[in-house]
Amino acid sequence: MNLRTLDLNLLVVLRQLLEDRHVSRAGEQLGMSQPAVSRALQRLRVMFDDPLLVRTSRGFDLSARAEALLPDLIHWIEDTERLVSRQSFDPATSTHVVRFYGPEPEVGWFLPPLFERMRRLAQGMVLEVKSEPRDHFDQLERGEVHFVLSPFEPSAASTAQIHSLYLAPMAFALVMNADNPLALGAISAERIAAANHGLVSLTGRGGGTVENGLLAQGYLAQGERLNQPLRLTSFTSIAAFCECSDMVFLLPKQFAEELAHGRNLVVRETPPEATTGGPQVSLYWHERFHNDPMCVWIRDQLKAVHGSTVERHGKKSSL
Repeated sequence: MNLRTLDLNLLVVLRQLLEDRHVSRAGEQLGMSQPAVSRALQRLRVMFDDPLLVRTSRGFDLSARAEALLPDLIHWIEDTERLVSRQSFDPATSTHVVRFYGPEPEVGWFLPPLFERMRRLAQGMVLEVKSEPRDHFDQLERGEVHFVLSPFEPSAASTAQIHSLYLAPMAFALVMNADNPLALGAISAERIAAANHGLVSLTGRGGGTVENGLLAQGYLAQGERLNQPLRLTSFTSIAAFCECSDMVFLLPKQFAEELAHGRNLVVRETPPEATTGGPQVSLYWHERFHNDPMCVWIRDQLKAVHGSTVERHGKKSSL
C-alpha cells in the first residue's frame, strides 16, 4: 500500500470502532455522525480487505484480523500522539545534563547561584561547565553545549541562529603587586598606558579591553600597542605572576577582589576612559534549543537569580 494515499484519520476511527464495537457510540466519542462513521467503516473494510466488525446475536464483535490489529493500533496512535505533542520537562525528576561554556570569571559570577537553585529544585540534574580557551560560539553551532556565557558577540554570519539574554555590564578593576608603582597615587589613563600588562586571551585575537579603550580615547595612537610581555590562556596563574613581577591585569572586579584576597596584591579602580566600550556579559543559545523545555527552564532560573530580563533573537537584549 502507498502510504501517501492512506487517510490516517481512518485509523483513529478504526480504533474507536474496535474499542466500542458500536457505530453510534464510536461516533459520539469522535464527534461524528452515525452515517459518517458508517462510511468510514466501509472504507476501512476495503483498506484491510476484512469485515473488521462482525454482526452477532449480541451485537458487533471483532473479526480475527481486528483482534490482531487492535493492540498495534493503540500503540501506534499513542506513539503518534507523543511524537507531535509538546515535550514535557519536570525538574524534580529530571536527570538531564545541562552544558555551559564560559570563561572563569563569568562562570564564577553567574553559575553558582543557578547551581544552588538547581540543587533545590532539580537534584537529579547535572551542570557541566567548560572553560578552556576556544571560540565561544563554535560549540553552539555544533550543538556541543546548550548555553554560552560570554562578553563577546557572535559573528554576523551566525547571529540569525543565535538567541541572547543580556545579563549584566562588566565592572573592571586592575590587579597588581602591592609594590607596583600603580598601587599608589591617582590612576590615570596615561599611567595605565605606560604600565606593563598581562593579558588573558581566550580567543587569541586582539589586544584586550584596556588597549581597545585607550585607542578609542586617543591615549594610544593608531597602530600603537600596549606593552604586553605576558599572555595567558587561563585565569588560574594570574595571582602568581602578579606577585613576582610588575604585570598589571585588567579583570572583572568581583573576580579581581576574590583573586587578591589573602595575597600581596592590590585591586585598583580603573578610570572610565581605560575601559570605554567594555564588554557586557550575555547568555547565548542556538535556535535548536530555543524551545527545548529543559533549556527554557534553565533560562527562567537564570532570570530568577539575576533579575528580570528580556530575550531577543539575533541581538542582545537589555535588563
